[in-house]
Amino acid sequence: MILTEVLNLPTRKQEELAELLREGSLSSIINAAKVVADRLKFLAGLETILFEKGPKQRLKERTQLHRILAENPWVFGEEFHLSVDDMSLTEVLRKHKALLGDDIVIDAPVKHVAQTRGIVDLMLSRQIRRHRANDLTHLVVELKAPNVKIDRDEISQIVGYAASVTSDERFRNVDVKWDFWVISDDVGPVGKFNIGENTATGLIHKSANASIYIKTWAQVLDDNRARMQFFQERLEFNVDKGRSLKHLQERYATYLQGVLHADAYPVASAETEATRSHAEGSKT
Repeated sequence: MILTEVLNLPTRKQEELAELLREGSLSSIINAAKVVADRLKFLAGLETILFEKGPKQRLKERTQLHRILAENPWVFGEEFHLSVDDMSLTEVLRKHKALLGDDIVIDAPVKHVAQTRGIVDLMLSRQIRRHRANDLTHLVVELKAPNVKIDRDEISQIVGYAASVTSDERFRNVDVKWDFWVISDDVGPVGKFNIGENTATGLIHKSANASIYIKTWAQVLDDNRARMQFFQERLEFNVDKGRSLKHLQERYATYLQGVLHADAYPVASAETEATRSHAEGSKT
């Protein structure tokens, strides 16, 4: 099948493939295409468990959704990597210190402004090397169960994390930017009031080194699809719902027990997918 596909390529496409192989390996080309395909399937599967009534009601935030996202930090931005997973603000400080290499003395725990100890769902870090210095961004993400609307309590929690970090002098560094996100499916009236006209970004607070955002999963998924649209179109990759959920179930079986019912989402046959791909390719 593989050799047949190559031999059936038009002469021009064979020449393009030969040129690509001179510049990189076939294995690398396959790996790149697989990353795009796997991510598109992941996003389609994630959308189902976040928005469809049955899976959404069965999905648990901390033991399931949280665990899956901890393994996929790219969902929050391409350059981010996971730094802290379900740990205290003091652990956030330790990771912050390690990334900066600063001589920060951690002789007392970081206190939450409204509690004795705050637990952060996810902290992701992005370090971009520039010609003069490194640009470091920390992203603190507070995840909410899909059926929880972001409102007064949820906003108070994320604002509390931001205030705790910015008020602790050990976190202060002019070269570090902090972003705080609280994410769920929907936003309540207090959340909408705070967002005001910033519906596109969800920004509710901005200071010199810290920004706080209310995000919906619809926004996050749309942003990801926009980033990958070019590659999806060039690969002529069609996302089948059943196949996407099968990918999610196989990859994250430990976390998704009881969330998805295998027989509820049939997988399209290879022939059906090929026909659909050919039809859509003809349109372009």
